Amino acid sequence: MHAASVILLSWAMIGAACFFSQAMAGFTAGILAVLVAMVGLPHGAADHRFARSRLEPVLGMAWMPVFLAGYLAVAVVVVCGWFVAPAVTITGFFLASAWHFGQEEPRFLIGPRMLRPVFRFARGGLVIWTPLVFHAREVAAILSVSTPGGFGPAIDSAMSLLTGCSWIMLAIAATAWGLQGLAASGRTGRMRRVLLADNALVASLVTLFAVASPLVSFPVYFCAWHSARGLKRLRIELGESWPELARSLAPLTAGAIALVGLAAWLVLGGAGWNGMLIRATFIGLSAVAMPHLLLHGVAPLFKASARRRTTQPLPCGSPA
Repeated sequence: MHAASVILLSWAMIGAACFFSQAMAGFTAGILAVLVAMVGLPHGAADHRFARSRLEPVLGMAWMPVFLAGYLAVAVVVVCGWFVAPAVTITGFFLASAWHFGQEEPRFLIGPRMLRPVFRFARGGLVIWTPLVFHAREVAAILSVSTPGGFGPAIDSAMSLLTGCSWIMLAIAATAWGLQGLAASGRTGRMRRVLLADNALVASLVTLFAVASPLVSFPVYFCAWHSARGLKRLRIELGESWPELARSLAPLTAGAIALVGLAAWLVLGGAGWNGMLIRATFIGLSAVAMPHLLLHGVAPLFKASARRRTTQPLPCGSPA
């Protein structure tokens, strides 16, 4: 049901981009703003709840200071990276995002076992690879605005590297998509429907990424697909209803919205969407995203450590 909703939303945005690009600009921006506020920001605001169940069994009461210190330290390093080494920061951020998105995508046992991690990486990065190939100028313009002056050659080098990687990853993702289609043809019942629906979803998203501006396609993918699925998993893990989860995340989400609004007002003075806002948005997104990516990357290690602690045999002579 969720995949069908995202497919419909993708094609609605494709239609808006193809036939009503100017007339629908304000309406589209409003939809995306609501998506970010209601789904995208709460997804990041849930990190402390995601971290607690994984860090507390290993670190005890120290989990919160360790979590906050690590989160802020990574964010500061990323912000500094944009002004010191933007090419390295851009490349690392894009590749880490593709890996993270791939880890969060549905996992079907398709293709050789050794290639499945590569398939997940290629699929997770479709929201990155496709705009780099089909909207190279727009992506370059966004990156140029987001970085300080004087780094033009470094940005060009990063774009060349990422674009070359994108062509390879798109070919790998197409191979995985074809293999999944072949697997679906050999299945029956619910599994066949699931595989075909997933292939239809991937095709719809790739078309959206190729047709629409990255400033439109990325929020659709991030909010309607990636963040929504992440919040659903967290709700099930915590055993809470949607209203309970929304109430628990509301304070941090409201705070994030207020800070974004305050920063825009102070920096722009009502000037609207311009280069400075793009820079603030892009740098701010990466500063929040990188600790989020690392948290979800190291979480399995803490979970495995906690599991080993609980399954260690008791020392000889200890009471049962």
